[in-house]
Amino acid sequence: MLLQRVARAQIRRAQRSAALSTTAPTLPPSCVWRPCPHDDRSPNAPVVVVFGFTSSTQKQLAKYAKVYHALGLDAITWACPPREVLRPERSRETAARLLDALHEDTLMNRNIVLNGLSAGAYSVGNTLLELDARGGRDAFYDRIKTAVYDCPVDFDGVPKGVSSAMLGEGTPLQKLGESAIRLYLSAVDTEKWESSSAMFHAMPPAPPSLWIYSLNDEILDIPSIEKMIAKWRARGDDVETLVLDESPHVKNLLTAPDAYYDAVRTRVGDFRSNSNS
Repeated sequence: MLLQRVARAQIRRAQRSAALSTTAPTLPPSCVWRPCPHDDRSPNAPVVVVFGFTSSTQKQLAKYAKVYHALGLDAITWACPPREVLRPERSRETAARLLDALHEDTLMNRNIVLNGLSAGAYSVGNTLLELDARGGRDAFYDRIKTAVYDCPVDFDGVPKGVSSAMLGEGTPLQKLGESAIRLYLSAVDTEKWESSSAMFHAMPPAPPSLWIYSLNDEILDIPSIEKMIAKWRARGDDVETLVLDESPHVKNLLTAPDAYYDAVRTRVGDFRSNSNS
């Protein structure tokens, strides 16, 4: 009897896993498919798109994918090179190919979780702009069930954020780089950056979200973040926060891993039947 119960349990797990088994979608070069390795997950588990911070590597983003793997989600990680921040058309090209992948047969019936890390919020905005341009926005928004924004940087934070990512936060070279980027932005039409920011701010309707940031993050504009959270709450959006007293920029997962995981699990949900395994 025991062997029969074990066999039936194995069959049920295999059936659940089969419902979500997919071939890797066709992704742009900046993105990597990271399927969940666990076989005890629900057939309605979403796929998370991790929009990486400027100069992020796939090795760094793999740590965030593991957070979602523990909850039963497949992941797509977008490592954002500086050129995609400084040249919005490059970001839009990646966003277009990402949207193509999310509309492929293998993923088109899956719900979506958005995870924007730092300037990843800018990539989210560009993806929504691309979606708006091609149509089908409402149907896609219906698939977005949750969003997590970890130390999100808006357009005003681009000069310091990009220079810090490339040259090291607080270094003399970073200060020079920040000045150079500000000079560059003052000499070009910034409509594309501002459009991405506006699309992110006005995201209609915003899915339930979790905002994670630390009060001593020198790259963030904390009052701006808190103002936006208040605006979203005032219009009826469901917004939760995890606020740390001290943590470097894009280091919140490393600083407080247990609190980070618990906050994401509470917000996103757990799609595994045995998540302690």
